[in-house]
Amino acid sequence: MIKTIIRPSDALTLFFSELDQPLSKPQQQHVMRIVEGLIVGPGRKTLNQLYAHWVDAPDASAVADFLRVSPWSDGSLNQMVAEMSLGDMIERVKQDGIPPLVYVSFDDSTTVKDKDTHALEGVDWQHDHNASGRGSAKYNKGMVHVSCRVEIGDYSVPFTYRIYLREKTVRQLNRVRSREERLRFRTKYQLTREMLKELQPLLPKAWKVYVLFDSWYASAKLIKFIRRQGGRWFCLGAIKSNRILDGKSLSQWNKDLKHKHYDSIELKTATGSKKTYLTRTITGRLNDVPFDVCVVISKRSPRDSHPKYYVCTDTTLSAVKILKRYSKRWSIETDYWYLKQCLGLGEFRVQHYEAIHKWYSLVHFALHFLYYQLRRSKESDLPFTSIAQVIEHHRQHHAQALLIAACEQAIVDGNTEGVVNRFILPTRIAA
Repeated sequence: MIKTIIRPSDALTLFFSELDQPLSKPQQQHVMRIVEGLIVGPGRKTLNQLYAHWVDAPDASAVADFLRVSPWSDGSLNQMVAEMSLGDMIERVKQDGIPPLVYVSFDDSTTVKDKDTHALEGVDWQHDHNASGRGSAKYNKGMVHVSCRVEIGDYSVPFTYRIYLREKTVRQLNRVRSREERLRFRTKYQLTREMLKELQPLLPKAWKVYVLFDSWYASAKLIKFIRRQGGRWFCLGAIKSNRILDGKSLSQWNKDLKHKHYDSIELKTATGSKKTYLTRTITGRLNDVPFDVCVVISKRSPRDSHPKYYVCTDTTLSAVKILKRYSKRWSIETDYWYLKQCLGLGEFRVQHYEAIHKWYSLVHFALHFLYYQLRRSKESDLPFTSIAQVIEHHRQHHAQALLIAACEQAIVDGNTEGVVNRFILPTRIAA
């Protein structure tokens, strides 16, 4: 196996220098080694494999101790990265003169582990509400985290996240913890509210904010909480058919309006193709929500027996604007794909919950850095259009730096033996 990283990239060093972080120099080196390994290294992302990609790196046991016992706060690092990334995006939006329309997306995702996993704290059985069809697993072992993503115009940041633990899991973990170390159970609503409280003071007060979510987050408590953030904060999300609007369930409203006229709307999908939807709009009050909301009933065809329902607290919007703005929530699913498939979010092997929490923070740190590079590229003549392009460019940069270093050493040594010993990881070949 050929090692792939000779030194941290200038871009990552610059990004790290802009943070007013309290980490010591050895801790900073571990962060940059892990982040570079996550982005550059192909295949599995275990600590051993991440450090195997580095030329002249220390043993992987050192980085395991960095996650397990090193005294640093991942919460402080997360907050610094989130505030710096959001501030950078807001500054670019103001310079570009983009209309100040903010989309804040919330969703949760399960990082799936093997069903026989038992020694990793916090990893437990999780219900998969997306499972459908015969043979689909209704429960998976893994960890759940709730994400908050912010998008303004052509810019976006994966603002922050929170790990969610079931109440039963929290009780189990607290049995072997001292009183000072005990965890506190928080619902997904409480985690979402906590992230909104963190975000709200960082956004200009005059900007309009739309909070996007799927039907699992459309509780009356969350809708009212968003309304309390100010008159320019609105919620826009999917909602289940059994919710009551003006005394009738939404499914009943759909039946009662089946002979009424449909409004035809054409929207672009994530792949760029166009689809036509038939919509009806109702304005009224949901149960336990003391103000008017707009509900859109959307069908793929007149005979569609399972329409989708969307709620918006901005009653001035038309159905087409509601659906177009809701479609921006899809980008958070793309972030989950990068976190899991490209950055190895689920590859942790450390046992303690605090160490796993730090692993999550470093993977999200890597995603923040990639978005930072994507924003910076817009200043160039050939800007990147996706995170995938940023990753590919970053890997090519390291490949070039590695080749130059190997050639320079070969010139100095006058042979290739030292180059092979230094840049190629020994492997055992079967006889």
